Amino acid sequence: MKIALGASVAANLFLIGLIGGQVFAGSDEEVKRAKARQGYSLHPRVMMEALPKERHDDLRAFYADARKGMGQKWRGINALRRDIDAALRAEPFDIEAFSAAQAGETGARTTLRNQNNDQIAAFLATLTHDERTVIADLALARLEEQTKYWRERRAKREAEGNDTNRP
Repeated sequence: MKIALGASVAANLFLIGLIGGQVFAGSDEEVKRAKARQGYSLHPRVMMEALPKERHDDLRAFYADARKGMGQKWRGINALRRDIDAALRAEPFDIEAFSAAQAGETGARTTLRNQNNDQIAAFLATLTHDERTVIADLALARLEEQTKYWRERRAKREAEGNDTNRP
């Protein structure tokens, strides 16, 4: 009796999961759009997908180390964004103060991006030529998917007469 009850519970949970997955899953268009946003990327998820499982621990360890201290840096950028907000709300509006606040935030983000690029380059230097090639192949395939998606989307809008000069 207990075995039959356990099997019934397992079957019900399976069916609930299957139905719930269908209900909460995005439409095909949403999935295509999400993939199209990725483009050419050397994000850790792309590297994980490209590299064999035996390299995943190395990748996780590298990025865990690379992320240290990032929270504090992003809090600094958020403070700069508050400066932008204050300049935007100022009366009278001072365009030079607003532009300076924007430039400060952009510069800080650029610094973080350059640090991230340096970290990625350092990790990629630890890989073999074949591993780097596999990552590049996947990143390029994603870029081609993105380009195809946006071209198809634009053609569809043009065919419907809804072209608003978006990508």
